[in-house]
Amino acid sequence: MSIIIFTNDETPFRSDNEIIMHGMIDSIPTLKETTYILHSNKFSSDDVIIWSPLIQNKLVIVTEKLPKLSKKAKELCVIDDNLKKKDNNETFMLVRGMVNWEDRNRVKAFYKDQPTALLLWFLKANVSDIEMWRRVAKVLYFLPEKYLKASLVYGIKPSRKRVEWPKKKVTVKEKPELFRRTDKHWEILLENSITVANKVRDNGNIPKGMRKTKQRQHKWI
Repeated sequence: MSIIIFTNDETPFRSDNEIIMHGMIDSIPTLKETTYILHSNKFSSDDVIIWSPLIQNKLVIVTEKLPKLSKKAKELCVIDDNLKKKDNNETFMLVRGMVNWEDRNRVKAFYKDQPTALLLWFLKANVSDIEMWRRVAKVLYFLPEKYLKASLVYGIKPSRKRVEWPKKKVTVKEKPELFRRTDKHWEILLENSITVANKVRDNGNIPKGMRKTKQRQHKWI
């Protein structure tokens, strides 16, 4: 089937035979058993109409924002449901890049001001490489943030793994007194940091739904 697909995540459409392009089409998409993947935010209705007759398999357009398409162009392409939802969650997009993109400089460029606690929460659900987490443990809270960014950008080995949304486990509804009123991500910290959770227990004001006994910390050797 010959088709153009617009998506913000190419992972479900990847294949063993694929050609990846950035910015513009530099390989004519005429091979029948090859998937062509183009990363571009400038693929327009005219481009859909021009390239459609030449495509012999799939041309996947990976974009952060769906372009305005004419009626004729819409008839010639498919729009991924995730892109229709206009998912603007930059943290989730960054995690996708860290896990999937081979171009690490592209990941570095996309890594801006995403909240560290939220980012680590996503990565914990998608990255199991213990060596990477050891590097993170050495720099987190001890060195300037640029070292943490470098550990995450260049320390994660890219793969074709589908990025999953983390499942929320914490059942505590009441914010412990240890946290400031402005702490937006206190639930994430409480769920993922044994140190933080034990400090809350030491403080004595244990909220309803939280385990009362201290958790044991496992140290990496």
